Amino acid sequence: MDRDPPWFRSWIEHEQRAASLRIWQLGVLSGLLQTADYARAILTVNPGVTEDEVGARLAARLERQAVLTRDDPLTAWFLVDEAALRRCVGSPEVMAGQLAHLAGIARLPNVTIQVVPNIAHAGLLGGFAVAENAAYVETAVAGQVFEDAEVIADLLTRFDTLRNEAFRGSESLTLIERMCEEWKATGVKAVTQATTAESA
Repeated sequence: MDRDPPWFRSWIEHEQRAASLRIWQLGVLSGLLQTADYARAILTVNPGVTEDEVGARLAARLERQAVLTRDDPLTAWFLVDEAALRRCVGSPEVMAGQLAHLAGIARLPNVTIQVVPNIAHAGLLGGFAVAENAAYVETAVAGQVFEDAEVIADLLTRFDTLRNEAFRGSESLTLIERMCEEWKATGVKAVTQATTAESA
C-alpha cells in the first residue's frame, strides 16, 4: 500500500531535511498541522479512495509532523487561510479539537502561525511550500516539486506578499482560540437540539 502519492514522495524528502519551511495552504490546514480526526475527514472525501488508503496516508501524514517537535526541529512559518478556521471538516467537535491543537502548535518556539483574512490576495491560485532548495506546488490533480532557484525565489516573493496581508501572530492566536470556542459552542448547541428533538 502506497502511503503517499508518487508525486509527493520527493517533496517529503526535502521536507524532512529542511532547516526551515514556509507553507501556505488554501482552504484547509497544512498536513503538518492536522489532527488525526481532521486529516481523516479530509482524506476520505477524495473520489475513489479506499479505507486502507486513508489509513496508510493518515499514518504517513501524522509521522511527517515530527519535524516540528523533534530534538532538532525545523523552523516553520505557516500562513493559514481564515476560511480553513470556519469550514466545518468532519464535525464541530473535530473542528474544536483541531483548532485547540493549532493553538498549541502556534505556541511552539520554532513555529509561527499567521492567519490570512478572507480578502483578495496573492495566494488565491493555490497552496505551496518552500524549503531552502526546493518548493512544492499543489494542484487539484497532483503536486509538483521544483528545484529551480528562480521558481523558489518567485514563491518566496509570493509568500512575503501574502504574509503582509496576514494578521500578526498574537492576533492570529486570539482568532484561532475564539474560533475554537465557537466550534465548541456549535457542537454543544447541536447536541442540545438533538436531545430536545428526541424528547419531543
